Amino acid sequence: MDLDLQFRLLKTAPATKVLMAFRRDAGAKGALSQPTAADPRGKVQWVSVELKNKQIGIARMEMAAPEFCFVSELIILSEYRGQGIGHWIMKRIEQYALSMGIRRLLLVAGEGTDNFYKSQSFISDPFMPRMLRKEINPFQPKMFALQLH
Repeated sequence: MDLDLQFRLLKTAPATKVLMAFRRDAGAKGALSQPTAADPRGKVQWVSVELKNKQIGIARMEMAAPEFCFVSELIILSEYRGQGIGHWIMKRIEQYALSMGIRRLLLVAGEGTDNFYKSQSFISDPFMPRMLRKEINPFQPKMFALQLH
């Protein structure tokens, strides 16, 4: 992949209009659930993937250090799918989680995305079958420098 991609930490959640546009592009149905208060269990961190200053992907991470990071709303715009960008952002999410002392990712795969996550070494959680998990190798090399957006 020869794309000049940037991984950016977002200071705030994407605007509802932006998030809904990403979800529509991904074929998601239903209303957005917006938390009304800060969650005392952990920190929420939104990230984006940018190509030539255009946001082409987003993801929401619920950081419950040191136990796990729950990944949701991982969406790559349809015109950029199939180019390895999803794999690219997942590796950056892993690195970010490791930098926060977290060694396990959890997620619920959206419809039709099981094979993608299995290709990333996610396995079914034995206690919650719909939940996928991945133990992150703390010895994997660092691949990027974080940029705050």
